[in-house]
Amino acid sequence: MTRALLSAALLLTLGAAPRPAPTPTLRSASQKDEERAERPVRFAEPAPEMRKLSALVGVWQLTETWTEPVRYKRGAYEGVPGPGGSGTLTVRPGPGGFSVLLEYDARNPMGRVTALTTLVWDPARKLYELDEIHSAFPAVLHLTGKFEGGDLVFRGRSARTGKVDAVRLVWKDLGQDAWTAVYSAAEKDGRMERVWSMELNRKPGAP
Repeated sequence: MTRALLSAALLLTLGAAPRPAPTPTLRSASQKDEERAERPVRFAEPAPEMRKLSALVGVWQLTETWTEPVRYKRGAYEGVPGPGGSGTLTVRPGPGGFSVLLEYDARNPMGRVTALTTLVWDPARKLYELDEIHSAFPAVLHLTGKFEGGDLVFRGRSARTGKVDAVRLVWKDLGQDAWTAVYSAAEKDGRMERVWSMELNRKPGAP
């Protein structure tokens, strides 16, 4: 009788003991990430509009012609500014292929000048955006552009000379070996007139 009571008590004790928790199923890190990302970001490839500018990558020799060079004389250097200028434009692809970076270095009626430009394609607005900082002018020149026929035409407004002017920049005949740029402005919302034009030729030996 005593043995039977001990056996029954032992069974009750074992039945009351907590059962071991089930081993959790291991999930991969990618599965956990997918569960956490309710609205994952889609990473796009560079747009075809940026690939259109691939021919510009390289080093270009440039020559400029200014319509009124004396108006743009800057600094104390001898002589009256001539109507032209010369220098180089180096074009590089930007990070990820989503932009083009332009580095300008020249001497013209303003003396020695440099500029840095970024050019990107905005997929939401479906247009090009050009931003330039210049050694002779304050602020950022911001223009938007699109292809019109075979020309890439940028438009916007500039206040870098202290007054707001409508401006237009046209890149023409974009090719592997040569192209041209023409910059025009309309003072006081008047008629658009050419300020300068630039001829660019690929530097011999440069990619």
